[in-house]
Amino acid sequence: MKKIFLIFFVTITSIIVTPLSSLAQNPLLSEREMLVKLYEKMEDISKQQVEISKQQAVTNTKIDSMDKRIDSLEKSTDKRFDDANKRMDMLFYMMLAMLTGIFGLIGFVVWDRQVSIKPILDENKLLAKEIEQLTLRELRHEENVANYFKKIAQIDNRFAGIL
Repeated sequence: MKKIFLIFFVTITSIIVTPLSSLAQNPLLSEREMLVKLYEKMEDISKQQVEISKQQAVTNTKIDSMDKRIDSLEKSTDKRFDDANKRMDMLFYMMLAMLTGIFGLIGFVVWDRQVSIKPILDENKLLAKEIEQLTLRELRHEENVANYFKKIAQIDNRFAGIL
């Protein structure tokens, strides 16, 4: 826009100044002739000004159409970014659901292990008590057997040699 204004200003100035300087140099022309030539130059300037305004109107329509295209591109870009954001949100929620599922599964496995191992541990405790009772009985029984063998050894010398 500044370039167009600058070109317009330079053109107008050169059109006005050039004929006036040539008129000022020629003293033989009458005032009427000078006014006629000035009027002709002014008409030329008016025509050129109309041409420039037409070109400016064309330029303005081109700029308006480019603005509209840029606005439509901006809207489509915004829509694409919104769609991408929605997809990212959806992906985030899916990952969150997957992590929740994994931690839930791990928690279930730990809970299931504890529940399934508890009866086994209780049974092991019972078996340990039974084994302890059996070993005590066997120790008593062994003491009784040892006492019997000692009595037999006292009675029979051959058996005492074996012990």
